[in-house]
Amino acid sequence: MELLIIRHGMAENAGTVPGGDSARPLTEYGNQQFRKVAKWISKHQSRPDLILHSPLVRATQTARILQDEVELSDELCCAHNWLGFGLNLDTLVSFIRSSQFERIAIVAHMPDVARCTADLIGGGSIIFKPGNVACIQFDSIIGTGQGSLKWHLNASLF
Repeated sequence: MELLIIRHGMAENAGTVPGGDSARPLTEYGNQQFRKVAKWISKHQSRPDLILHSPLVRATQTARILQDEVELSDELCCAHNWLGFGLNLDTLVSFIRSSQFERIAIVAHMPDVARCTADLIGGGSIIFKPGNVACIQFDSIIGTGQGSLKWHLNASLF
């Protein structure tokens, strides 16, 4: 089983759009940059079978870009409140364990994406700039410290 952990693409600065932090959309650059990341994911046999995302605008937009590039149906790209700020690792692990999908992508926020990635691979520090993606592989047991970092893609390479 593989888990793709994605930080949303580059978003507008806080206070620049009405509606507060939750309404901040991707910048044009963030949109274009993440589309390149999504194309890379699709091209390199890392297509998710399911995409889960935070309900915040920037995470939803990032998830929809990935959905479009990997050609997933709408019912396989879903918002979940627990992927907003304060992502609980136990909730994520429980969801993954109950799922029958082989590759799941989540789109969430800092510092949650870095913390969850580090916890799932048994420690360390991973830098998640906007649009970055980590692929964690679980061979048998899905849980804290049981994953291996298969790859980490830095969006600034595009």
